[in-house]
Amino acid sequence: MTRKKGDEIEMEPIRNSEHLKEYVKLHPENRMAWYLLGKQYEQQGRAAKANYCYIQAGDIYEAYEQKPDPLSEAQEQVRAQAEHAMEWLRKERQRRIRWRAAYVVAAILVLAVVFSISRSKTSNVAAPAEKPVSMSAVGVALVDSTTAGELGDAMQQLMAGDDRAALGIAARLQQDGNWRNWNGTTELLFAVEQLPQGGVMQLSWYESRLCNCSPADATKSYAAYGDWTLEQEQRWTLASGIRHYYNRTSQWPASVDDLVKPYPNNYMAGDTPMMQTIFEPLVTELKREMKGQETGKATGAASTNEQSNDAQSEDDQGKAGKGNASPQASAVQWSNTPLQIRVDKTTHRLAVVSGDIIIRSYKVGLGGDRTPEGSFLISEKVRNPNGREDGPFGSRGMTLSDTNYAIHGTDEPNSIGVDDSLGCIRMDREDLEELYDLVPLGTKVTISQGGLPASVSVPAERFHLEPKQDETNPRRTYAWLN
Repeated sequence: MTRKKGDEIEMEPIRNSEHLKEYVKLHPENRMAWYLLGKQYEQQGRAAKANYCYIQAGDIYEAYEQKPDPLSEAQEQVRAQAEHAMEWLRKERQRRIRWRAAYVVAAILVLAVVFSISRSKTSNVAAPAEKPVSMSAVGVALVDSTTAGELGDAMQQLMAGDDRAALGIAARLQQDGNWRNWNGTTELLFAVEQLPQGGVMQLSWYESRLCNCSPADATKSYAAYGDWTLEQEQRWTLASGIRHYYNRTSQWPASVDDLVKPYPNNYMAGDTPMMQTIFEPLVTELKREMKGQETGKATGAASTNEQSNDAQSEDDQGKAGKGNASPQASAVQWSNTPLQIRVDKTTHRLAVVSGDIIIRSYKVGLGGDRTPEGSFLISEKVRNPNGREDGPFGSRGMTLSDTNYAIHGTDEPNSIGVDDSLGCIRMDREDLEELYDLVPLGTKVTISQGGLPASVSVPAERFHLEPKQDETNPRRTYAWLN
């Protein structure tokens, strides 16, 4: 835990440093952790230990303190002494004094070499490029556990990343079997706030078991986290829409308007001001992520090969953040992982997922053995498929891979949760309309036996996009296997 004192950070006594000491033992390459440990030692008046930590921190120390680290200062003094000795040597003509001066210079130069070798061993990783901190942004690092390694990576991401936010929060989602529940009880572990004074940070721990300290008030961070989750859901939908547009057209959309078009090119049901704001930087991120992937997919309905390619691509993207990428790169990949739909015939649940995170989970009606298993794509999205919102197919419909199977509404609410359809997936109206807005055209749908928890997971505030185009199709009478 930290407390602000003037323009500096006042830290708890050595109790807080125990966690960082344990972390740097396991991850000696993490320069941010060395810097934080050095700050704590400095506050305790332990200058020797603080200087050692600052030397390990290298360019991180220089970036935040805006001055060379202790080792660099020592090297500068050595070089200055050497230059002074050489000047003295040139002025002195006496042979005896010249030899003595040469000896002094040689000794100083040897010392400089020793310092240089030490520096190369302790600071061999380039510091991240400095960028201005946005004082209005909120960044979140999701962790699976509270081990020193994961907390250290989250701390590095929030405090040393190129795009670090004014308020960075480390959060742990509620675990539900093999899944993490987006709408469950989320535990905030710590927060890092970038203060207006240049290079000043405030670190607040929210769990006493992690720092052996009195936890800070997390009210502000929980409110900021709630706002961030709403923004992240919009980012997921937009990123998914951009990916599917590229997969189908082999081109990147020029604007959000390319995704929000009338039927049948209604990738998304609408947009938001935030989507308009983040569109261009998001496309840049996705281009970088998808560089080298297969291009040139045909426009139009997805073929069997397209389904296979999309499935492989999205499965790989679903593993983002669990490989060897840096914490900063993993965070970007995780936040852009495309949405998918999973249907569990055993529990009668339909879930929207991103990687191992369940973003929504709904109760659905199925058809038992009449509901096919396998992988599909949403090949069509239509509003009021019966020409009205209260017909047998309800107010929305999403065709699966140009078949007679679809996800749609129903005028038989008692069929939700049982096997009463001819094979389609039935949903309650409120759930269906949220799903329709959340997942874009081209979303992968996997139907199987088992795999999802029995719990239902929806937030109090539903996801909604204001429609901007005509998504009806009056030229067709739908005959899905209701």
